[in-house]
Amino acid sequence: MAQELSTGNHKLVLLMGGDVQWSLYLRPSTVVFDTPDPADLDWRLSPYLNQGASRALWESLQTAPIKPDHDRFAIRYDLHFSSPQEMIDYPLKRLSPTLHAADVVFFNLETPLSDTARMDGEARTPEAFAGALRNAGASVVTIANNHTFDAQGVGFEDTMRSLSAAGLPFIGGGHNLAEARKAVILERNGIKIGFIGYAQFSNMGEPAFAAEDRSGIVPMDPVLIKEDIRKLRSQVDYVAVSIHWGTDKSGNVSPANRKLAHELIDAGADIILGHHTPIPKGIEIYHGKTIIYSPSHVVIGHNHPDWGDSYLVRLTLGPKRVEKIEILPIAGKGQQLAQPFLLEGAEAQALLRTVRDRTAALDTSMTIQGDEGVISGPFAP
Repeated sequence: MAQELSTGNHKLVLLMGGDVQWSLYLRPSTVVFDTPDPADLDWRLSPYLNQGASRALWESLQTAPIKPDHDRFAIRYDLHFSSPQEMIDYPLKRLSPTLHAADVVFFNLETPLSDTARMDGEARTPEAFAGALRNAGASVVTIANNHTFDAQGVGFEDTMRSLSAAGLPFIGGGHNLAEARKAVILERNGIKIGFIGYAQFSNMGEPAFAAEDRSGIVPMDPVLIKEDIRKLRSQVDYVAVSIHWGTDKSGNVSPANRKLAHELIDAGADIILGHHTPIPKGIEIYHGKTIIYSPSHVVIGHNHPDWGDSYLVRLTLGPKRVEKIEILPIAGKGQQLAQPFLLEGAEAQALLRTVRDRTAALDTSMTIQGDEGVISGPFAP
């Protein structure tokens, strides 16, 4: 699909953010399972209620350290809204002016949009949030991520329907694999950028991935991605590949992810839009092309003590090449993650120094100018 605006100064400003998951309800586990003795091969896992005496008995049977429930350390927000509309408009309200100032805004929509679907994971967001995203300035989102099926197949179908009804293009998912692989092409100021999206994993497992006759998201299959890049290359000025990847919860980039990113650039991609990890990672310029490994979260309906500030990436695209990359620090500590805003002063400087160091580890130079980071190349046409 393509959307056009009138031509102007022949530059396109692309703003990229990470994960958006505006779900204030974090579903706790209702059942936990015991760990079988390896000698008891006929013994099946026994479910225990995750409460009261059942939980206490389950804990007493564990011989290995118990991994804390993800829900146990979640930071809940003390928020009160006068209406459902106020609730869905709330999270991006302070960032909206920055989003509207860009020509194209990309996010990873890491939640199903559904009003009725049964929850299987931790998130489910009202369908009206699709319109709120669009009104806040979003231009295109990916639905290829590990939480897309948190409301099962019905929630996935509701998500696609809601986004389409709101006029918000999406990539990375569809009613079958061929549809899910389709690109979204946006044209602004005479410059065309094509988006395609993939996911390394899903909390639902294999059934979440699209097949010839099954709806779902697109796997991070290098063969598929390179095929899609080649098909898209001649249609656009820039090929942007979105990937939900990376399990390293540190500032490091895994060698496997870096190798794949390089392969995709070599195959014809211009920009890699990575996301998933809750720790902001560095940005790499490889052969003059841009790899954003993960800027971390934008909005999440809960927080955790080990999560922190993150950033947006603003790329100025000329007719032939990227001209500048700017790193915009945004707040993400505690309840700030419910309504992030641009950081200033000491907090901005702290985040920028971290990103600068992690970018330097990727053989790329970033400078700090005021409350923003700047990467000025070298960029290749």
